[in-house]
Amino acid sequence: MEYHFGFADINHLHKQNLIEMMTEYGIEKYIIALEKVEGKKTHIATQGEHIHFVIYTDPKNFKRFKETLKNKYLLSGKNGKTGRYAGWIDTKKVKSEHKFMSYTVKDNNITWQGFTDDEIKNLLEDSFQKTDSLIDELMKHLLLNRFEIRKGEQLQYTNHMNVPVYQSKFNLQALEIEIMKFHMAKEKRICKSQVKNLTLTYLQLYMIDRHNEVETIYFYMVNI
Repeated sequence: MEYHFGFADINHLHKQNLIEMMTEYGIEKYIIALEKVEGKKTHIATQGEHIHFVIYTDPKNFKRFKETLKNKYLLSGKNGKTGRYAGWIDTKKVKSEHKFMSYTVKDNNITWQGFTDDEIKNLLEDSFQKTDSLIDELMKHLLLNRFEIRKGEQLQYTNHMNVPVYQSKFNLQALEIEIMKFHMAKEKRICKSQVKNLTLTYLQLYMIDRHNEVETIYFYMVNI
């Protein structure tokens, strides 16, 4: 048995159906959190509505549940921009289950089973998005979409003399570009130093792999 975390582009009116699915799959411990974003270019197919999940069950049962969810709600889109999308966190990369649960309940529009009232209260108190700030929204956007993950071969970084000095599976330039695009979509001006600062904030405090990628973060901090 282990915790599984993720979200799906599902309209809120299906909440009761999701609760019944939990019962059908014998999932006795879960959190279903309803969220809605306004005026943003994500979760378009569901008019901004989406649902976050904390599910405690064995991996095989979760796989069956996830597949049924995908087929029932047609979750085949990409990153919430085309069609309906679902994103799930690799359990091996979760360093703090409590942090992910706190993030899930942050809007306090939740249904749960298997947790005590005190446990839910503690999660709400520790939620790291008590106010809907632009930085909170940006970090959520980066964490869910993982723009830094490079597809294909590793990226080779060079120093100011154009000499190869480091290789990484992460594309930090793509991360910077996404931060800039995010602000442009909000019609917010952002300068180079702010992009660097926000990139470091994400790498040091939010990126799932951060504790295993200290060298990558250090290289970015001192060289880029």
